[in-house]
Amino acid sequence: MRKVIIIQARLSSSRFPKKMLHQLNNVSLIEYVYNRCKQSKLADDVIVITSTKKSDDDLFKLCKSKNIGVYRGDLNNVLKRYIDASDFFDVDVICRVCGDSPFVDVDAIDKMFLEFYDVSTLDYMQTKNTLNGFMSEVFTLNLLKKIYNADLNVEDKEHVTKYVRDNISNFNIKELILDIRPEELAKFTLTIDYLDDIFIAEKIVKHLINYEFNSNDIIEILKKLERVK
Repeated sequence: MRKVIIIQARLSSSRFPKKMLHQLNNVSLIEYVYNRCKQSKLADDVIVITSTKKSDDDLFKLCKSKNIGVYRGDLNNVLKRYIDASDFFDVDVICRVCGDSPFVDVDAIDKMFLEFYDVSTLDYMQTKNTLNGFMSEVFTLNLLKKIYNADLNVEDKEHVTKYVRDNISNFNIKELILDIRPEELAKFTLTIDYLDDIFIAEKIVKHLINYEFNSNDIIEILKKLERVK
């Protein structure tokens, strides 16, 4: 059973155009997220999937130049992009990570990957009770192919697992409940949605030595940043 972390990314974000190329700790954001995901002990590979649109040419070229596995597919039908990329890279179990999540919880990813060893009938698993930016979800390629043949709308195709979460009784689903959402920090978003978010991320990485941190490390850094305001 081949388990792969797939990072979805594009450069055409309306809120923060070309954010994946923005520097964070002296590397591009996409490289930072990739290097973070490479800390997984159970993932057989980490790849990036982007679109075939000209707007994503620079992202594709960067990944190729850094020897990052990359696949190009449909811009708006992200579900199909995941299926096609998984077939191309021979993936059985997928962890979906958004390219704007430099602090994704890798320990949680490995815990979910382990569940897919033990529960052969499991379709889908997601993290719960986390700050926005620690989250990820794991599912099988078979699940994606199953829902692809359902009566999907445009949002179902764009937001890969929306159909699953809207129809949970039809699937074998499990949650990984984490306790990494302190009430006093609930306002923080650790994803890079706007330019201001990268400034917060830069403050955090100044306190990190490498990519081997855990989510509690980030929590403690955020608490310190709050105290020195």
